[in-house]
Amino acid sequence: MAVFTLTNLHVAMNSLNLSCFANQVDLAAESDELDVTTFCGGGYRQKITGLASFTVNANGFQDYVAPAPGTVFNATTDLANGGALNTFTVAPTGDTVGNIAYFGSSRATTLDELSGTVGEVAAFTLNTAGVSRLVRGVMLHPVLARTATGTGTAVAFTTPLATQGLYASFHVHSVTGTGTVVLNVQTDDNAGFTTGISRITSSSFTAPGHELKSVVGALVGETHIRASWTITGFTSVTFSIAAGVS
Repeated sequence: MAVFTLTNLHVAMNSLNLSCFANQVDLAAESDELDVTTFCGGGYRQKITGLASFTVNANGFQDYVAPAPGTVFNATTDLANGGALNTFTVAPTGDTVGNIAYFGSSRATTLDELSGTVGEVAAFTLNTAGVSRLVRGVMLHPVLARTATGTGTAVAFTTPLATQGLYASFHVHSVTGTGTVVLNVQTDDNAGFTTGISRITSSSFTAPGHELKSVVGALVGETHIRASWTITGFTSVTFSIAAGVS
């Protein structure tokens, strides 16, 4: 058995790369336990699962020099109005292309924006509850600046079934200049992407932002997946992308 030490976790919340502010992340999923015991149970309880849910929580060090938790959390939590819809991505072993990633949408439930005493490092705590499903997939693009339109590295891919869908999380962390950037998730039936097809296309971002999108149904014959991006006007764009089947 391999022993895994949590040293290089990547976590993005909306446009913020939270990795260099957070020192603790908790990701938990569960389903309701429903009792369906009958007289045919042979003296044992019978159980099925009900509604599923998940939470994503982060603790770390507070900062107010943008981009930082103190400059982003107000807009991403909005607790007074039921909590803003957030896009998160967590990659336990880092944001290298092909690494496992968990992602989805969530709403903030509690925010301790600032805690500490005189002389101590200021801290924050953010707790969020999942909205819709938690997707396990892979990183397709790390937190990296790009200056021109391009494509990413191909990753082996198992296509969704007819009852499943392909999901993607898009995080635009920063931009330089004025322009637009459109992010894509492509699939193909070969690693060389000689006949690649764009399956999920983001909105046209004109500033840092985030989005979770999906396409439902089987993608028969497809064996590989990759990211692509179209940059117009901007001199540099830093972004990250994850994708997976659920």
